[in-house]
Amino acid sequence: MRRKTVFTGIVLTLAVCFAGCGTQEGQEQESAGQGQEMTEEELEEGLYVVLGNDSDGLDFMYYYDNNGILRGEIPIIGYRSHRLLFSEEDMYFSISETKLARMDGMGQITAVYDLGQYELHHDYVFDDDGNILILATDTEQDSVEDVMVRLNVTDGTVDEVLDLRDLFGAYKETCVENSDGDLDWMHINTIQWMGDGQVLLSSRETSSIIKIKDLYSAPAVEYMISDPAVWADTEWADLVLEKSGDFASQGGQHSITYVKDESLPEGQYYLYMFNNNIGVSETRPDFDWSVIDGIQSEAVDGTTSYYYKYLVDETSGSYELVESFELPYSGYVSSVQEIGDNVVADSGMQGVWGEYDSENNLIRSFTMEKESFIYRVYKYEF
Repeated sequence: MRRKTVFTGIVLTLAVCFAGCGTQEGQEQESAGQGQEMTEEELEEGLYVVLGNDSDGLDFMYYYDNNGILRGEIPIIGYRSHRLLFSEEDMYFSISETKLARMDGMGQITAVYDLGQYELHHDYVFDDDGNILILATDTEQDSVEDVMVRLNVTDGTVDEVLDLRDLFGAYKETCVENSDGDLDWMHINTIQWMGDGQVLLSSRETSSIIKIKDLYSAPAVEYMISDPAVWADTEWADLVLEKSGDFASQGGQHSITYVKDESLPEGQYYLYMFNNNIGVSETRPDFDWSVIDGIQSEAVDGTTSYYYKYLVDETSGSYELVESFELPYSGYVSSVQEIGDNVVADSGMQGVWGEYDSENNLIRSFTMEKESFIYRVYKYEF
């Protein structure tokens, strides 16, 4: 399996490349701690890769085995390292605010790409042609985390393909700066490529999931998944899909994941996410998030977040909640990942992650001693 080869190279050499301190054989190893004692057979194979941020604002990567034993660590992996992106031959990851690196299966850096005026943020994916779409901030603008650029990994060229102010300009004009002095009016934290110039974007600040069509020719909003109240009395109100069933809308969601299922009729797909269940928008302070039943209003001191899985029907213009279960609360950051029959979930503000079985029962949980928070946790074969 190609990914096993790539990942093996990564864990053997990243510590050298970035002055890390991988655990040596025979050395006592730190444990992330574990909760429930279950049989090893219930856990999927692989290593948990933990991407986080310390109190000095530096990113790190740790990787743990199924028993919560630390197998290696790279204290500085790169800025906003929310994802490791694999091709058939290589892995891509951020190494600074504006640079992305390519590493081959032997752990050698084979290219470094400079995005120039664009700062990396959160997430990146491949398109159909092998280019990388990157969520970014244009440092020459007055707002943050609201553009997308395309990186040609062959020649290193970078071009801007989406500026959300072109699609939501009137909405942006109603927003104010947050407590950090940033106009973070959309805060796009995930991108999912659907093929044929279509992408899904997760906007934390509006608690909305936005589908963009014709990305490379004439970008336009096709529809949104959101509580209708968020876009009521705006020009985008009619673009919100109809909710089928009685359930609370997602709030401040992270790590949305598009799942194409060949067993579904044409026009349908699954979409799962970490539903943070938070209703806070500093750039829109007057909005009353209590319209969403049970939503929380604090980043740390809330009660419950959720794994949410929607069935989206583009033909009927509706969506329904087909699966959900409670997760430890985290107002910001966090992730979920379906792996085999299980789900790996990271409640980032608490520094807690766990693996859940096909019946949504917690198999084992881990708590990490963190300085600040964990961005995301993914599990990879090795």
